[in-house]
Amino acid sequence: MLRRSLAPALIAVAIAGSLQCASLVKTIFNPPQVGVDRVEFRNVALTGTDLVVHIKIHNPNSVGATLNHIEYALDVDGDRLLNGKKEDKTEIKSNDTSIIALPVTINYTGLKSGIAGALSKKTLPYGFKGKVILDTPVGAMNFDINEAGEIPVPDRPRFDIEKIALAEFGVTSATLMIHIKVSNNHDFELDIRKFRYEFSLQDNLISAANINVDRSVAHDKSMSIALPVTLKVLGVKRSVIDMIKSGKIKYAMKFDLDIQTRFGPMTIPYERDGLTSLY
Repeated sequence: MLRRSLAPALIAVAIAGSLQCASLVKTIFNPPQVGVDRVEFRNVALTGTDLVVHIKIHNPNSVGATLNHIEYALDVDGDRLLNGKKEDKTEIKSNDTSIIALPVTINYTGLKSGIAGALSKKTLPYGFKGKVILDTPVGAMNFDINEAGEIPVPDRPRFDIEKIALAEFGVTSATLMIHIKVSNNHDFELDIRKFRYEFSLQDNLISAANINVDRSVAHDKSMSIALPVTLKVLGVKRSVIDMIKSGKIKYAMKFDLDIQTRFGPMTIPYERDGLTSLY
């Protein structure tokens, strides 16, 4: 009879002891400090950008924790462009600060204003919201993080065809010299790596190639490029040859200009067409 009366009392003591231990652990384990350390921009281009959100987790406790996952959302210019989840579990050491890199890629085609709208601005405002979930000795802990700032939008360098001249006209071939001018309207030095082009006459593709440049253009300065284009007389329509002989041509040219800026590498597309005199 005594044993039966002692059983509930022992259970009550065990529960109380367990609750006291849990309370003691919670008292001993202080919540880590979680926030955004910095945002790093990489590969800023006309169509979007890559950025890395560096999340800082400071664990002041003598025992470690584990980063379970990160949920996040990114708004650019008021439009939600990204929702994501990073599920790589990472050890958060005791009495230490950990920096977790969260890379994300933004595509401006998701903006209501599109890429054209993005390029009409110098910067685009962004807002980053996230939730960091940590596994700790006292259970899962959630931390909300927020960061806001501006994404730089690079200016287009000015790209002009100054003139197209007839350099040579022979029995089997003709050579046109295309004079191109690249002007740096940035406030920093512009490194031009290469460009790709397609040149057409009367809607007939005459030449296409990749041209390495590897030259730098200072702020408010320009660079001239003389581009020779040779066509075989027997390889094009008679109307194209007659047009060249007349001295007035209808041309179209497409460019993909590869440049390096302080914001990262960029590829800029251009298209030019029109009528011009060769003499």
